[in-house]
This record gives sequence, C-alpha cells and structure tokens, in this order.
Amino acid sequence: MVLKVQSIGDVLNRARPALLLLSASLIPVIILAAAMGWFFVTAQRESLDNDIRVKAETIAATIQRELDTQIQLLSVIAESPRFDLPITRSSFAETARRLRERVPGWDQIRVSDEDGNVALSLPPLETSSSRRVIDLESYTRLLATGQAVVGNIVIGTKGRPAFAIRVPIERNDKIKAVLSAVIRPAMVTNLLRASGLPDTWPAWIVDGQGRLITSTGPTELAGKPETEFAGFSGTETALATLKDGGELRVADAVLSQTPWRVKVGIPMAEYDALANKALVFVVAGCCFTILLAGAAAALLQREVNFRNRERESLANWQRMDALGKLTGQAAHDFNNLLMIFQSGVEGIKRRRDDEQRVTKLLSHMADGVEQGKAITRRLLSFSKRSNQSAAHIELDTKIVEFEPLLRQALNDTIVMDVSVRGDLWPVRADPVGLEIALINLLTNAREAMPNGGRVYIAATNIEDGASEDGALRGQYVALTVTDTGKGIDSANLTRVFEPFFSTKDNGRAGLGLTQVHSFMQAAGGKVKVTSLAGHGSAFTLLLPKSDAPRARHGDESGNFDLPKTILIVDDTPASLESVRFALEGTVTTILTATGGVEALAILEDRSDIEAIVSDIMMPEMSGIQLADAVARKYPRLLIVLMTGYSDKLEAGLEIDRPVVGKPFKIEELAKALAAEASKSVDLSNVVRFDVNSKTS
Repeated sequence: MVLKVQSIGDVLNRARPALLLLSASLIPVIILAAAMGWFFVTAQRESLDNDIRVKAETIAATIQRELDTQIQLLSVIAESPRFDLPITRSSFAETARRLRERVPGWDQIRVSDEDGNVALSLPPLETSSSRRVIDLESYTRLLATGQAVVGNIVIGTKGRPAFAIRVPIERNDKIKAVLSAVIRPAMVTNLLRASGLPDTWPAWIVDGQGRLITSTGPTELAGKPETEFAGFSGTETALATLKDGGELRVADAVLSQTPWRVKVGIPMAEYDALANKALVFVVAGCCFTILLAGAAAALLQREVNFRNRERESLANWQRMDALGKLTGQAAHDFNNLLMIFQSGVEGIKRRRDDEQRVTKLLSHMADGVEQGKAITRRLLSFSKRSNQSAAHIELDTKIVEFEPLLRQALNDTIVMDVSVRGDLWPVRADPVGLEIALINLLTNAREAMPNGGRVYIAATNIEDGASEDGALRGQYVALTVTDTGKGIDSANLTRVFEPFFSTKDNGRAGLGLTQVHSFMQAAGGKVKVTSLAGHGSAFTLLLPKSDAPRARHGDESGNFDLPKTILIVDDTPASLESVRFALEGTVTTILTATGGVEALAILEDRSDIEAIVSDIMMPEMSGIQLADAVARKYPRLLIVLMTGYSDKLEAGLEIDRPVVGKPFKIEELAKALAAEASKSVDLSNVVRFDVNSKTS
C-alpha cells in the first residue's frame, strides 16, 4: 500500500512541470477570453443602445417631415389671395372644405384674431365657450416670433385630445390673423406604429409640457401626463418603468423644430438576454480564436491591403478620367485660342507693313482674349455658390440669356416671340425666382395650347401711378407673357392664383401660378392676369425698378483721367512687363515692383507716385494686404487691384477697391482708376486720357 502511494506521488512529481506549463499557458488564454467576453458584451449592449437611439431619431425625423409638410401646405394657403382680409365665410368654407377633403388628418381649420378668439371655423363651433384658443402657449409663441408653430396636445371642450399647427396670416409684414389646423393624435399614432419597431419595443411621444401625445399602448392616454404610461426612476433617464411594471432601457430624440420628444424603449429582459447570449458565444469561440487569430489577422490584413489598393486605384482612375475630360475640353478650347494668336503672330511677322491685315489679325486676337476670359469664367463657376437673393437685373440682356431655357419649356408646335426694348429700366428681384416664374408661365401657356400656338414675351416701363387699383406706387417694369390658348373664363379669372385651383381638363391641381404670385409678393411687385375665353391669356409681372445705375454696354467712348506717375506691382515678370508696356505712352512715369515689400520701399523714396496697380495673389504680402498698408500710410494714393484668380474673392470676400480681371483692356484699367479717383478729395494732379486715341 505504501509502495502504491509512493508510485502515485512519483507520477505527480514528474507531471508537475507539465501541469505548471499547462497552467501558465492557460492563464493568458483565460485572461484573453475574459477580456474578449467583456468587450463583446459591452459592444452588444452599445449596439442595442444605438439601435433604440437610431429608431427614436428615425421616428422623430419622420414625424418632423410630416409636420413640416403640414406647415408648408398651411403656409401656402395663408399666403393665397383668398385669405386677404376681410375673409368671407363662404370663401373660407369652400377653401376649408377642399383642404379637409385633400388632407383627411385635419380635423378642424380655424382662423383666429390676435386676441386668440376663433373667428372662422370648419366644422363650425357649437358653443360660444369654445370660441377661445385653448393652447395659448403656442398661440403666444407664434405672435411673438411670427413663425409657424406646432402646439402642445390639449383636451378639447368635448374631452377629445388634439394639437394644432398654426401659421400667421401676414400682409404688409404684419400679422393680421392666425390660420390653424387642429389635428387628432391618430395621424401621429399611425406614423409611430408604421415605423417598423419590434412588437416588444414600446414607443411614445410627449410634448413640451410632458403630456403624452400618443404611444404604442392604449390610445386613451393621449393628453395625460407621461407618468400615466411610463415613469423614470430618479435622475436616470435611460431606465424607465412601464405602468404595468415592465422595466425598459430608453433612448429619446427631440424633433428639430418643436418641443416634442420621441422615446423608444427595449425591455430589460431582452436587453440582458441578448448580451448574455453574446457572452456564451464569445466564451465558446474563444478557443477557436486562439488557433485562428494569427491566420485570420494575416488574411484580414492581406484583404484590407488589397481592397485599399483597389479602391485607391479606382479613385485615382476616376479622378484622372474626370480631370482628363475637363482638361481635354479646356485644352481644346484654349488650343483654338492659341491657334488664333499663333496665326496672328506669324501673320504680323510676315506682313508688318500691311496695316489692313495687321488690324484684322489684331481684331481676331482681341476676340480670342474675350473668348479666353469667357472660358475662364465658366471654369471658375464650379467653385462659386449660387446667390438666390434679390439682385440688380437688366431685363433686356437677362431675357436674352434666359431665352434658350425658356424655349425648352414649350414644344415644337409653339412659336415664341420675344420683344424687349433696349431702354428698359433695370429691376431688383431674385434672378432664379424670375427664371422659375417665367418657366411656370410658359408651362401654363403650353398646357393651354395642346394643338400649338404662339407665345409673346414683351416688357415696357410703367411710370408712377400707372397701377389701376392704386395698390402699387412708384416706377415698375411690366413683363408680359401672352399666349393664344383657350383662355380663362371670367368666373375663374380671379381664382387662378389660388392653391389647388385648376382649369385643366384632367382635373389635376398645381401650384405653378401660386408660386408666381408668391415670387411677386416677395419682390415687392404684383402679378396681373387678363384673358378672353377662346382667344388666350396675358400674365403681367410688375417688377420694381432698381435704384442702381444701369450698366453701360457696347463700344462707348469717353475721356478717363489717368495719374501722371503709376507704380505697378506684380510678382510675375511677364505680367508686370505687359501692364507696363500697355501704359507706355499714356502715363508719364511708370515704376515697377515685384512684391509688396519692394513697393513699400519705393513709396518711401518717391513722393510723386499718385496711383498703385497691384496684383492680388503674391507671396509674402498679398495685394489686399499691400492696399491696406498703403491706405493707412498714404491715404491719398489711388489703389486698383488686378487678378487672374483669387480664392478669397471667389469665397465672397468684399474689397473696397476696384478690381480688374486679367487679361484686361487699357480702357478697363482707366475706368477703374477713374472710379477710385472719384472717391479721392484731391483730383487736380491728373492728366486727360482719351481711350479712342491711338498709341504706339
């Protein structure tokens, strides 16, 4: 017996190093498994938290879009002429009835005065006690801000919950009344239940006062405090308890333009079960991870490197292809221009004494310069953002620019005639809005002439007091679009700008003419319509005259004042020499500098310099910085900037200096110097320069 025990002890002693080695090797495995288990459990829970948060944000975005749609629709109605005060009951009733037919979710449509009294309602109010707005908080907020609002949920006089969407009825920038659409929570409930949430995930929406708007639970809780559905324990907003006792993990999202909040919860049992299930799989897979980690890492790294190379190669190919197309087209256009200059240079070399031929070649080269400038402007337009605000518009040139696009709004069976006088006043309006308005009018004319016809576009100046109804005072330009279509009956003529109103044979309603009406209101003008059934219609846009001076076009002659001594600053030698050469014979003394520092040094030594012409893009000191430094020390000096391209100017930087774009004519530089000189106090030390005189 003793021998047997000793034999087992000997075996254990001999096996101890192997057991120690096995234990040592298992320790890191256990630590790794524990770390990976903790990591995967944490990741699983974070994934669940992210899921409910994304669900809440998605539902909030969906509801916000629906509310925005309702607000936009209600705003369009509020701006229509039918809601110009005073509003007749019959007109309101007809419009409200049609709106309720098209928007079933609108339970009531009301018009209220500034004191919160309901003046008009459909369906009509049954008692005098209900003629007072219940949700005064949102009503007061609208009157204070002038913006459309979504109200809180309230319990009506009949005990039914509802919320209101309110928009102001503004005329002449003043709130005259408030248009409201009363909506039952069922609309929001349908969106909530159609959001694709799992059946076990509850969701609910509360307003800014903590009242329940709707939920995936009982609908009779709408309008009651949130605690009637779920309560939160302490300050922990991520944990909630349902009224029936179920515990939830909760995420919420705020609607972007309302005080409403969307809350989505997942049962804690489901939250923990998924995490535990992930932990089991992690532990089971830990053994395989040890064996496959190296191979998987190598394969993953290889695959990642391969995909990175493939993606980079594809991106480079796409960039090169796009760049090749762009540069190819630009190279084609510029090579054509270079051919003009090359031919001109060769022709002048061979026949310098042939003045007629030299003059013709120089004319071709000058045209080539203008074409090059146009190509450059098109290329630079890719870096500019469109400006849709009101601007100075000269209709005689703008209509010509619009004409190809306007013709596309018609079809081949319709002839378009444009008659725009050259002495039209400039107007001030949104160019993009004007383009859209004209396209809408031409589209309307096309639909009125299914078998073809003719469209006339004409414009004329309207003097003060020419408006028949006296609503507009001042000077306007009347832009008229006339068609030879089927026309509009006199009974419908006053309704063509109403939303949803249409005389189309298919009965489809559009908002094209309503957009024209809104554009003209924003522009401070007015749109008028005249029509004779069977003979066509005429829409006239009365656009306010612009106070800005009209631009001068064509070859204009005149005298421009040039200083006697000019300093030219440019870091490009060829450009510097070109400007100097252009001014020779017209300016007495021309000085040059290759940078801002050198220019300031020259100014220290020369007191007779009267003007500086500087490039903008220069190293060390830009032309803008040089102009600021010169203006501080030498305020009487005239400063004109020149540039071929400036990223600051393209980004919208405003410079209080004249800027001429390279390449420029001597006349353009002379006009810029004259414009700068007009702001100076001392203009006596100048010489007269006639741009029509010939210089060698």
